[in-house]
Amino acid sequence: MKRFAVVLMGALLLVGVDAFTPAGTAAQIRERPGSENRERLERQIRERFENLIQTELGIDEAVSAELRSTMESFTEERRALGQRQAEFRRRLRSSGSLLDVDAAQEVLDELVAVQRAEGDLLAREQAALLQVLTPPQLVRFYTLREQFTERVRALRGGGPPGRRGGGGNGSTPLPIGWPYPL
Repeated sequence: MKRFAVVLMGALLLVGVDAFTPAGTAAQIRERPGSENRERLERQIRERFENLIQTELGIDEAVSAELRSTMESFTEERRALGQRQAEFRRRLRSSGSLLDVDAAQEVLDELVAVQRAEGDLLAREQAALLQVLTPPQLVRFYTLREQFTERVRALRGGGPPGRRGGGGNGSTPLPIGWPYPL
């Protein structure tokens, strides 16, 4: 049972990492032994999530395929943004309070730029999704996705995502768009 839980968590991590975090991380996970099992579990999880979305939103296969395609169209941009965010977090952790005024201002400017880029991407993604779903369906979609993500976070060790030490496992937080792309 414990082995299954570990494999399942690995698959869940793979789905989340691949969606919107640094592309290199997803590639590293896929290169590990047992990646065929992870990929199979990843596919099953995504299929179950898609079935849940179809049932809860009352959409047919055609709308579901359009939803999947829309989410996939933002995948590369999400990956690039995830990489930029990860690089920013590394820089922030490594610099700490050792920055002079100019370097600190540069970090603050990058923080705003990264958050703006994420907001812009979210707005464009939302506009595209509203071409597929009604506003109530989109709100429900976001709710279901967040609930699904929270369950995965709990499986990953609980606590705040990405926190090192007690309560978390120090892994990359699950992204907003997870578990897509399907």
